Amino acid sequence: MKLTVEIAGSAATPDGAGKYTVLPGQQVVVKASDSAAWLGSAQGTGVTRTDVDTTATQWISRFANSGATDGSFKLVASASSDRSKELNFVVRTGDYRNGDYMVFAANGSRQTLSVDFDKKTYDVTDAAGDKTSGMLVPSPPSTDAGTFQSSRNGIPNISSFQSLTDSIVGAFPFAVPFLSPVTYAGVPFVATRAFVVTQAKLDGTYDRARIEVTNAGQGSAIAQIQISGGGTVMKQCTDLHIYRIENCPPASVATSSVEADGATGLWTLKDAVTGTLLGRFGIANIDGDKVYLSAGLSPATGGQVLAIGVPAAAGYADFNAGGWATDHTLNISAVSSAPPQYSLSSTGPVLVTTLALSALAADSPTGIRSAVSGADKYFAMRSKRLDLLIGEPGKPATQGFLHVGVIQ
Repeated sequence: MKLTVEIAGSAATPDGAGKYTVLPGQQVVVKASDSAAWLGSAQGTGVTRTDVDTTATQWISRFANSGATDGSFKLVASASSDRSKELNFVVRTGDYRNGDYMVFAANGSRQTLSVDFDKKTYDVTDAAGDKTSGMLVPSPPSTDAGTFQSSRNGIPNISSFQSLTDSIVGAFPFAVPFLSPVTYAGVPFVATRAFVVTQAKLDGTYDRARIEVTNAGQGSAIAQIQISGGGTVMKQCTDLHIYRIENCPPASVATSSVEADGATGLWTLKDAVTGTLLGRFGIANIDGDKVYLSAGLSPATGGQVLAIGVPAAAGYADFNAGGWATDHTLNISAVSSAPPQYSLSSTGPVLVTTLALSALAADSPTGIRSAVSGADKYFAMRSKRLDLLIGEPGKPATQGFLHVGVIQ
């Protein structure tokens, strides 16, 4: 049996003592040439392991080390005929959150966020390789929240973040699409490294909020999508009415094939008949929920798209959250069931909007709520930790609006 090791996306070799050195938060991939049973154990105190994806032929994990000195971890792979191999890892000290995250931003771009919480620094790099850097400023008493110092920050300045397990949610001054010269404005983003990497585990039904910016303006769309067939097929309901996928009229069901993409964690959507590329997406495990994420150029329209899908749910529970919106505001949101309402408080200037919540039609997703204030209508959906509020399509006052919050 042969074992190969990758650390942070690159092939790794052991040191002279036969050990592999890994930093906290780095992804470790061990692949076996034969089916194997895996047995891992921390040697001493301080080292813990987060399982990313384990199968009979691969073991993917991240390590944390809360100790003051380097720790160690032993992994044993056992195959048939009493064959076994042992790997040993030296786990350095440092903040587990350090490292690279893929950013899905509300300006419709995919970028890379590199953070070092020990040094309190960050880099944001776009697809063209252009990089901007700055300092992370903690927001006491929270150890998981802070602000981005950036030369791009303007007024209002909403550049801030909340870190979750292997994900970071916040707002940052990204380039405004289709403006020349380049102009920056703070909009929400979801950044993650917690991708589902086994295709069969992509399966699920998701309530999706989608915004798009084009040369002509901005728009929004709400739909339920479903991935099935061991992660090989995606069905989307394209009807203007928001149907559950099983109730969607056959003529409004768009079926696409799903294939692995070259970028780790991403998958391509292709037309099931012609093979034409339709887009790319990832499924991330965000604090226990599988969340659909897609951002980038739409091959069909040339617009810049952000789509976030939360797991289809049986209901919509109350919560309190803090977040960010595409109108360049910081928000505090609160949902109550008596009476059913969604309260959105925005800063700069302070504005409180109370939206009346109601369930959709009987053939619609049960986890989505309409949220209405006067003539303005929005749609609300949530996961365990993410709060989404998207503007009604086709209405100039609401289309293209998206609020992304972190539920406390």
